[in-house]
Amino acid sequence: MKHFLLVFFFFINTFVHSALVDGDKMLETVNKEIVNIDTQQLKEILDKDPYTVLIDVRTRDEIVQFGAIHRGQNKHVPRGYLEFQIGEHAVNEDTPIIVYCDRSRRSPLAAKTLMNMGYTNVKNYADGFTKWKEAGLPYTISDQAPENALYSNPVEVIKGVYSAIGATQPASYENSGHNNNLSFIVADDAVVVFNAGGSYLLAETMHDKIKEITNLPVKYVVLENAQGHAMLGSNYWKEQGAVIIAHAYAAKIIKKRNEDI
Repeated sequence: MKHFLLVFFFFINTFVHSALVDGDKMLETVNKEIVNIDTQQLKEILDKDPYTVLIDVRTRDEIVQFGAIHRGQNKHVPRGYLEFQIGEHAVNEDTPIIVYCDRSRRSPLAAKTLMNMGYTNVKNYADGFTKWKEAGLPYTISDQAPENALYSNPVEVIKGVYSAIGATQPASYENSGHNNNLSFIVADDAVVVFNAGGSYLLAETMHDKIKEITNLPVKYVVLENAQGHAMLGSNYWKEQGAVIIAHAYAAKIIKKRNEDI
């Protein structure tokens, strides 16, 4: 009897293991059952119908670090939440949907899932976001300088004048509140900074970038207005011995809001 049971469980175990499907094999099978399009086809579809719903199934960290397609109705729905969140973006079964990830390994499976859910107009962008970006097509990124607190690093606009362009969006974790332009002029004997930055950390990071370009001291910091993203980093610059310059009205507002600040 024991011998019979051992043989029985051996065959059951063998059957279970033989039924396991390798991920690459599954992907190969799924790709035969979905509609795949390339970069040129995606561009043509978006040019013709800007209301096509683009579903980015990558993680938030990937989007922050590498960016996302800046066309049409681009929506971020992580693959793990697809079944639960797709209804917020595609109400009708015939809604045109195109899913994508970085290199088209997750998106084909997402496309198949949507088809299984009843959506009838689903395509997979087989080239993936990496190819879209390499082609120089429009994309947006939450943080152009993920290695530091700035949204983007300063670049020389004209000789001796540098600007770190801020995000054209509300302050967020990704842009660290760098949503205005932080600029500086390298003069003969000193540096003049325009806008103190939205925080002590932003000001300090900006100063680090200035030091990479020149050893001259920052003598003056000019505030364009009394808004937080222009003046909240003033304390840092005062600690460095810089003179803060502002319009009389802006200075009055800052003084009035002193307790709140």
